[in-house]
Amino acid sequence: MPVLPAFVSIRPTHGKIRYRPDIDGLRALAVSSVVLFHAFPVLMPGGFIGVDVFFVISGYLITSIILERLEAQRFSFAEFYARRVLRIFPALIIMLVTCLIVGWFVLVPYRYEQLGRRSLLAPRLSPTSCSGNSPVISIPPRRRSLCSICGLSE
Repeated sequence: MPVLPAFVSIRPTHGKIRYRPDIDGLRALAVSSVVLFHAFPVLMPGGFIGVDVFFVISGYLITSIILERLEAQRFSFAEFYARRVLRIFPALIIMLVTCLIVGWFVLVPYRYEQLGRRSLLAPRLSPTSCSGNSPVISIPPRRRSLCSICGLSE
């Protein structure tokens, strides 16, 4: 069993992290800043920082879960990733299908083909599927669709 440092204190929560309204508030601010940045980039030029805030919050929560399970000797990488896939993939599939449906009506055939290829790569959650060196993606970063999904892999 791994020995946790003395400064790490995990309170028993019976398998669940206790609800933290302050974390929900930070999540709301993070998501709102990103939405406002996309809607009004001139008014909210630094709104993309919400993505970083959201990743920090997620890292804190994920680390708390891992440490709790390590302490209880119940941690499994397979279970950890299975739970992650079950949580992320339903929303990912809905989002991809929605993008494909909307894309059918608003994109020219060449762009729709690119969207289709990226939609197939997106479930890999791999940064390489959005790299500028990929033959699939040869357009400038500001015009790449679905590349924000790659952040989920980090």
